Amino acid sequence: MSDGPLPWMLTHGSAAVLFLVLVAGGVGVPIPEDLVLLATGILSHRGVLPLPLALAMAFCGVLCGDLLLFLTARRLGPALYEHRRLRGLLPPERRERLARLYARHGGRLVFAGRFLSVLRGAVFAMAAVQGMPVRRFVLWDALALCVSVPVVVGLGYAFSHSVDRVTRGLGRVEHGVVITAVLGLVALVLARAVRARRAERGISPPPPRAAKPPRRRATP
Repeated sequence: MSDGPLPWMLTHGSAAVLFLVLVAGGVGVPIPEDLVLLATGILSHRGVLPLPLALAMAFCGVLCGDLLLFLTARRLGPALYEHRRLRGLLPPERRERLARLYARHGGRLVFAGRFLSVLRGAVFAMAAVQGMPVRRFVLWDALALCVSVPVVVGLGYAFSHSVDRVTRGLGRVEHGVVITAVLGLVALVLARAVRARRAERGISPPPPRAAKPPRRRATP
């Protein structure tokens, strides 16, 4: 196993340590979130953490980190865009594009952003600056975590005997999760667009056919 944060977490990891690392990663500390989730699954397989506790801890840790980032961005407002890390990640043209996407899709953009490791923080910060309510952010982020957390923790649990191989293949798994999430999002948007177009045209689904009354038997 190569040197890095993963071996350290497997040696010193506990529920409290992993939770704090996930929260710290959510607010910008350069610790790969997926490695922490992998370590959580591996430690669960080794009997250090019961699997239900591992999943709950991972879910809450990531959600708390995301929420802390969201609240910080909301407090700073548009001044956040001048931060040295976000100036390169969110140039004016990309900022305008994200703002248009947010105006059109709202919470669905937060859902998709959770699977984009490069733009995740920028998408969450944009949602905060655009004035998304906290409850709505938590709802969409939690829905995305219901997909991502079990997948990555389960990957670490199932393949704990081959950590290096799992780590190398994590990018492909994340790519597959992104494709699945985007396809689901596209299907949802298309379904809503079709319903909206039908409503504009005044087209409603045909009423159910009334059941035919039973034939009366002729009396002798």
